[in-house]
Amino acid sequence: MMPRLIDTHAHLDSDIYARELDHIVKRAHDDGIWIVTIGNDYESSVRAVALAERYPEGVYAAIGLHPSKVDDNAFAEDKLVDFELFRKLAAHPKVVALGETGLDYADVAEEPRIAVAHQEAMRIKHNQRTAFGAFLQLSREFRLPLMLHCREAHEEMLGMLEDWSEASVGFDARGIVHCFSGTWQQARRYYNLDFGISFTGTMAHGAYQVDILKKSPESRIAVESDCPFLTAMPWGIRRSEPAYLDIVARSVAALRGVAPEVLARTTTENVLRMLKRIKV
Repeated sequence: MMPRLIDTHAHLDSDIYARELDHIVKRAHDDGIWIVTIGNDYESSVRAVALAERYPEGVYAAIGLHPSKVDDNAFAEDKLVDFELFRKLAAHPKVVALGETGLDYADVAEEPRIAVAHQEAMRIKHNQRTAFGAFLQLSREFRLPLMLHCREAHEEMLGMLEDWSEASVGFDARGIVHCFSGTWQQARRYYNLDFGISFTGTMAHGAYQVDILKKSPESRIAVESDCPFLTAMPWGIRRSEPAYLDIVARSVAALRGVAPEVLARTTTENVLRMLKRIKV
């Protein structure tokens, strides 16, 4: 059965869903919405794979290490990130992408007048780049696309991706930039690298990134809930869920001047092309 919409970024393993997860998933499936549930460290990646196994159709997993989970000691000898564990998970047939992975410098304090803080920040940034580089290698090894997270580090991440892309000629898996926070010039560079961008519920709140959305090529856009965050209904409902993706899609369709059913078909076709392990 062909999904009507695909939620490219959900966190179904969140504790907030624990008692009603089957109902959450059923509400989405009843509306023709399939889901990619995302890991942000090894433990949540294991849970994502288990959830994908739990539902025979319409739920898939991405496995990754969120950059905010990478601290200044992440690669100390006694706290080494074991990427072999992620490599084993990547072989699972319902793992459709690697992520979240990327760079996030937004919360990395760097005060050059305070040597200790400056050195710690530099180590965190170095460790984030090391972890991201490891997932780039896994992507090439397994031909799996990436679910990218980036805040206040787009230029650095684009530089890494451009170097990686040059070494990956003929490699057909790229991926999706989640909850994009950059400029139109940066969005174009992602598009030139064959990445898509997924738009969130914040589109339904007003003018956020409307210019980027309108300019983006039809073949490069996707939609996501980022549930339980970024609800498409800002007044009264604090918890998002995949079933609300229809509101996101309708907002995106209105801003692009196309019918909702056209937008749904376009984004679904895009995601199926980007995430080739999703089977319909």
